[in-house]
Amino acid sequence: MLKHYFLFILLCITISGCNNGFIPVHGKVTFEDGSPLTQGGIAFSTATFMAEGKIQPDGTFTLTSLKPGDGLPPGNYIVTINASETDAKERTIYLVDPVFGDVTTTPFTANVSENQKIFDFKVSKPK
Repeated sequence: MLKHYFLFILLCITISGCNNGFIPVHGKVTFEDGSPLTQGGIAFSTATFMAEGKIQPDGTFTLTSLKPGDGLPPGNYIVTINASETDAKERTIYLVDPVFGDVTTTPFTANVSENQKIFDFKVSKPK
């Protein structure tokens, strides 16, 4: 845990202050038929940094890392998307294919920059 704290401090120093250099990122998650994913979460991550967002009922999201809507530093990220519910028998019902929720299997990446800060993703339902 201490290692992560020092990496975070180093990241803050590198970008000249914790909020300077962050890029606000938003977008939309839809199914292959164009209908929105109406709940769940999305994360953009590297080995040392992560920003997350809650997927809204219209499929849109805004990323947060240190404060609401601040986004994240420019760079290349692995993108994961998770959405599930629990049924009456306490079983997990996946709303999207679980492949999208694992950093080792997700097909999604994002190269965040001042010129690229809107990202849309198409997901499939579980098989």
